[in-house]
Amino acid sequence: MKANASSKFDKAVEWIGSIVLVGIILWWWGAMPVRLVQPTMWGVLATLPGIVGLVTHFAVVLPRFRAQRQTVEDYRRFCKGFNDWWLATGWPEKLAAAGYSATSVKQELGVKVISVADDDDALDSARPSTVAAVWSAVILTVIFEIAATVAYAGPGEWQGAHWPIDDKNVGYPGFIFAALGAFVSVMWRMINRINANALTSRFLFTASLRATIAIAVGMVAAHVDLFGLNKSVDVAATFKAALFFLIGLFTDWALNAMRTRARSVFNQANDPCDRLPLCFIDGLDDGVIDILDELGIWDVQHLATSEPGELTIRTLYPFNRIIDWIDQAILISYLRRNIADARLFGITGAIDMATLFDYTLGPPEVKKKAEAILDAFSKKVGMSRESIDLICTNLWFDYTVAQLYFFWQHLRQDIPAPTPAA
Repeated sequence: MKANASSKFDKAVEWIGSIVLVGIILWWWGAMPVRLVQPTMWGVLATLPGIVGLVTHFAVVLPRFRAQRQTVEDYRRFCKGFNDWWLATGWPEKLAAAGYSATSVKQELGVKVISVADDDDALDSARPSTVAAVWSAVILTVIFEIAATVAYAGPGEWQGAHWPIDDKNVGYPGFIFAALGAFVSVMWRMINRINANALTSRFLFTASLRATIAIAVGMVAAHVDLFGLNKSVDVAATFKAALFFLIGLFTDWALNAMRTRARSVFNQANDPCDRLPLCFIDGLDDGVIDILDELGIWDVQHLATSEPGELTIRTLYPFNRIIDWIDQAILISYLRRNIADARLFGITGAIDMATLFDYTLGPPEVKKKAEAILDAFSKKVGMSRESIDLICTNLWFDYTVAQLYFFWQHLRQDIPAPTPAA
């Protein structure tokens, strides 16, 4: 009953939001002092990102969500059975295999913390919202239509409106070329999103903010002559336009450059924190990293502690790919920048490390080979063998690593999950 009531409430909110949106658009169209949609090529192109976003939402994102939801529901059913097995069999057998006494077997150590992704309402809340898609498409279109209108009007007075540039029109080139760069950046990133089936309303919202920031930064950079180019305008005019365009195209880089300059101006030391960026993980390019960044996953530690089902339903990436990324992230959180050396030994993720430790508990011939690999690995990374053994033990006892491993096998063969070797 509660789930049905919640679903009806969500639908009512969507319908009300749609009606409010239509009313705002009609009011704005008749009341705005300056006509935004101009009869120019740029005015037409400005509508393209929003239109593509809406078409993709209905044609790709919603069907993809339904397919991924089935996979996540299968994962949830597996987790319920796995948790029972872990408490009754898995955890005690692992302790016994590692040589711990029966008195040290404590079930509370194996209890799984239930994630919010196990709730049906959590899956429903992750459903791509049509109203959000429409709102985000409209906002993104408005941002680019403003730029198209400024370009159409030119610098200075027009229809009683004075654009935010000074009498010498210094900020006008920065505004226009940064907007063009932002437009190209959004369209280019949309290609990656469409190929990954991940062009969501969240992306359209963040693209609107990025474009606005890029335009503002470009205009400010032109106003204050941030890069010192106004002294030789005749020589540097073309380079200035290109620079403003690049501010829009690579807004993150521009902000990093300004942050670096601000550090030198205010005499601030560089950030001493040793963060692990997501580029350490195989299979993550700039497009995927950008998607994860929107979800608040900025470094390896965030990904290592993510819930696979929730991450799958929110990114719409294949579930086994999410498992592989989390598996790598867990190991990197232990080895940190030594992960490249681990890959030389065929150790790419936490599952590989835990399996290698499991081999040391096996028959003598298998144990000998596993011990040799661990010895060589210890020397390669410059860590003591005791430290390597501790990492292996932690990963072997880790509930999440075992769950990912057995579900990976569950995907490959429809048989009960095997118990660890005694």
